[in-house]
Amino acid sequence: MMATKTYPVLVLCGSDPERRELLKVLDPEEKYPSKVLLPMLGKRVIDWQLEALQASSYVGEIYLLGLTQSDYPIKDPIHHIPIDTTSTILEKISAGSKIISKNYPDLKHIVISTGDTPAITTKSVDLFFRELIQHNDADVLLTGVPEDITLEIFPDHGRVVGRFKDQDIYLGEMFALGKNILPVLENEINQLSSRRRQFNRRSDTSKLGPILRYLARKPGLWLMIIKYLRGLLTVDELETILSKVFNLNIKTAIIPDPGFGMDMDLPEDYQKLSDYIKQTKLSSIPEFNY
Repeated sequence: MMATKTYPVLVLCGSDPERRELLKVLDPEEKYPSKVLLPMLGKRVIDWQLEALQASSYVGEIYLLGLTQSDYPIKDPIHHIPIDTTSTILEKISAGSKIISKNYPDLKHIVISTGDTPAITTKSVDLFFRELIQHNDADVLLTGVPEDITLEIFPDHGRVVGRFKDQDIYLGEMFALGKNILPVLENEINQLSSRRRQFNRRSDTSKLGPILRYLARKPGLWLMIIKYLRGLLTVDELETILSKVFNLNIKTAIIPDPGFGMDMDLPEDYQKLSDYIKQTKLSSIPEFNY
């Protein structure tokens, strides 16, 4: 299937105000201003993702947020959007949204990806955009990766998993927002991104996890949480309830690819992803069929 249109993509890069454990371990001499610039199998971490994006017939221009030309020299169709490297996720998305809205006034969605997902494949990127085209009326398109296929490759992946009646999933590293709904979601993005940073994947002892603890603040979601804890909630029901609570059309695209949801937060993630790329992008082993 050939793409009928191309989309610009925002890629979130940059770094944190304080160097996180991953860079302290993998870059003790502080050579690299961002984890996406770490060398990986003869390239930089971000190169692997950018190659996958550029190979997709659905992807047009790519905008990097959090890197400068001196950090990462680039040329068309990749661009830098000037913003401080330690800006928050919301600040980066807002800056990128303004540029895309100016350059693409008729575009309905802003597509966002995280720069530390080197195992993402063109096949999965294409599937994401087909889902976006199918759900063109969605205000928010999230992605979910089935945990069962991930456990085969990353048995100790450590991601926050949603347990649903139909399948267990965790969030993928690419999503889309309606161009005009960002102001509506500012608080939610701040809350969820903050809680994600505070969450220590190694030692989560919370019964609900950071996302459900946030949802528990909203009385309209209590029934959902009870149903979820009893293993009775489906992914479709979650979409319906969240859409009603936030007065938005929220959809979830299932991407059956372990690499689509594996970012690089902990030092051990670097080796896991390196090994996985050797098995997929650097070998003749076929990718997952979907």
